[in-house]
Amino acid sequence: MEIERKFLVNGTPAELEGSGGVQLLQGYLLASQDSEIRVRQAGARTLLTVKRGQGESREEVEVPLDQSAFSELWPLTEGSRVEKVRHRVSLDGGLVAEVDIYSGDLDGTSVVEVEFGSVEEASRFEPPSWFGRELTGDPAWANQSLAMAGRPVKGLEFRLRPGEDPGTGICRIVTARTSQALANVRAAGHSRDSAEHVHEARKSLKKSRSALRLLRGVISDDERKNSNGLCRSAARMLSGPRDAEVKLATLASLVGGSETQAARAWRVALEREADVHRGDLNPQSLQEVRQSIGKVRRQFQERKEPGELETVVSNLGRGYRRGRNSMKSARKSGEPEHFHDWRKRAKDLRYQLEMLEPRLSSGFTELREMAEELAEMLGDLHDLDVLGDDLAQRALDEEGKSQMSALILESRERLVQECLELGRDTYKQKPGKFINRLGGDLRAD
Repeated sequence: MEIERKFLVNGTPAELEGSGGVQLLQGYLLASQDSEIRVRQAGARTLLTVKRGQGESREEVEVPLDQSAFSELWPLTEGSRVEKVRHRVSLDGGLVAEVDIYSGDLDGTSVVEVEFGSVEEASRFEPPSWFGRELTGDPAWANQSLAMAGRPVKGLEFRLRPGEDPGTGICRIVTARTSQALANVRAAGHSRDSAEHVHEARKSLKKSRSALRLLRGVISDDERKNSNGLCRSAARMLSGPRDAEVKLATLASLVGGSETQAARAWRVALEREADVHRGDLNPQSLQEVRQSIGKVRRQFQERKEPGELETVVSNLGRGYRRGRNSMKSARKSGEPEHFHDWRKRAKDLRYQLEMLEPRLSSGFTELREMAEELAEMLGDLHDLDVLGDDLAQRALDEEGKSQMSALILESRERLVQECLELGRDTYKQKPGKFINRLGGDLRAD
């Protein structure tokens, strides 16, 4: 059995400097969903390899070939070949990383694979920081797929691919999004400025949760709720450093270039708190975050849930209806909590339409773009409300505090009106018509 995990390479590791590597030529005589027969030339060695299965664990048999047999078989692989240079890098625990840098039609693509002695060892593996998003189990990143179809289209990595069942595709997207979150959490632990990596990790977790909402009725409620809870818990553990940075950015945007004495005192206090929260990203807390996200990733890796089109359509329609109702509640009450709930629903609409977009008509692209703009505006409004709550707890001089409060209120009133105007356009369709259009597009595709 071959047990291995595959990742994108996140920057060239220092260990490769001065390493010449081994040139590999690899061609496929047979390639199907569950098996492959290939020939390979690695330096002076030539091999015929048979593999059966897919994902993390596969059966593998290698047979040495003499050069004449390889020369006879090689022409039969035309159109199904890859060229790459393989470098070997020693890792902790006696493991070896094989870094493949592709050339030819795949120039610019680099992946790394690690082989393990058991499934348990593979699951315990902690990738180093230069390992990027995990690709294990994604058939589009298998070498046979790279040889025959080229590198997966970047725009489809987190969207439905042609011919993919919606349920199966969304499970793959959950796997890809949680893999992306894990890569950013690893990078945050080794970066001097972790704020951007934390931000990207939290975004990936939010998109994972939006995808999980589309799986309502496709997988069990217990499993869906458990996975959602793990993603939410991981995001909350990362929230302290990110929230502190957002408060500083919102305050800077609010005062512009004219910082009063009160604003300066407030900024200094926020900067001190941000420094404290940056310390929250210690090795132990980051390991807990990785463990939570990793559990979700493993649940959905190679998961197949075919034939769930109508359920997925119904779930997106349910989210659209909830967003429409949240908008009405926010308009009626004007309360921050109703706008915050609306913001979450607008983000879901944006992310969920983005997942299905390759299979939808252009009208849904326009709707996704409006939902994206609306979610950003509601996000700015939420940041103002958080800043306002923070201001209420600050011991600043009353005059300065009153001036800052007036600035927040003025900005808030403007944003509320802009959100409501854009919301009317975003949610102008009745939910029934929205669902019918969505289902019609997906069925037609």
